[in-house]
Amino acid sequence: MDIVFLGPACRPGAESPAGTASSQLAQALRRRGHAVLLLEREAPCSRPEVSPTAATYQDLADLHARFHSRVRRADLVLVDADVPQVADVSRWATNTAGGLTVFWDRDTPRTLERHAVREDPGGMTPELFAGYRLYLCSSGGPVPRQLEREWGVARARMFLPGVDAEHFVPGSGRTRWDLGHLGPLPAERRGLLNQWLLGAAHGWPEGRFVLAGTLSAVDDACPANVVRQAAPSPGEHAGFLGAQRFTLALSQAEHTPGANLFEAAASGAALICDPWPGLEDVFALGEEVMVARTERDVLRYLQAMPEADRRQLGMRARARVLAEHTVAHRAEQLEQYANEADRGATWRAPVRSLN
Repeated sequence: MDIVFLGPACRPGAESPAGTASSQLAQALRRRGHAVLLLEREAPCSRPEVSPTAATYQDLADLHARFHSRVRRADLVLVDADVPQVADVSRWATNTAGGLTVFWDRDTPRTLERHAVREDPGGMTPELFAGYRLYLCSSGGPVPRQLEREWGVARARMFLPGVDAEHFVPGSGRTRWDLGHLGPLPAERRGLLNQWLLGAAHGWPEGRFVLAGTLSAVDDACPANVVRQAAPSPGEHAGFLGAQRFTLALSQAEHTPGANLFEAAASGAALICDPWPGLEDVFALGEEVMVARTERDVLRYLQAMPEADRRQLGMRARARVLAEHTVAHRAEQLEQYANEADRGATWRAPVRSLN
């Protein structure tokens, strides 16, 4: 396929060694034989760049003047939800494209919340969403059908984060903490973070805990055995996760995994998760991740699980990521969704191996 991918604004030096999620997916699609042009809004500190596979543009007028014909003849045009002026770009892309149009929403709970309170600064509306032929959302369960039923989206499909696994490998560095959490985290989930991480820290004064990237999520009266720090850069995530015995991986919302769930699993972290609906379709509960319902459950895993079992838990979670949740798997999944949309095929629930 000839694919044009409109990604977020380029931010030199701010991303992981593997690049942005958009650039990772674009590269994975190229490896599968597709011609992919990644277009990114030019950042103030960047220089205009044009190559056979990537280019920057200054604004919507520049985008139209230089890439109208390319978008028009592309087989697939994909717009990332974080593209600058997403509403204007969406309107332009869906009106211009001659092929399949796809919207990639990597934070569907945020989208639903903004629409509910009518506070979407990008001006996205159900009418704009309905202009796309395929909507990739970060939530499963009933959410894709809700988008189709209530917003008029032609075809909504769950599309979870993918990991470039070579950048997230189990480390051999020193373990610094017994339990950690890496943000961001929505406001409605912060009470659970307070209860579980801080509750476990209060209950085990000898334990070592770390909270990064969600400093405003916890009470000021933080136990002395909890280290609070700013979020590490994307390139430092693997080292940060690898320094923890256990990682607390809270969901973003019902039916929606946390932003760093697959990164942590790819790093071989032993994961403690809340029981969100759909988790059982992603990992085997009790074998690849542990589920907690109270801070007492968290403490029991921290204090009672033998070290060999903890390591095996992390390795099984990593094996699941390598088998189902890499960026390469997401590229293949996008192909399948695109073919399904072109054929007008009806939706079927995915079949997942339990082995």
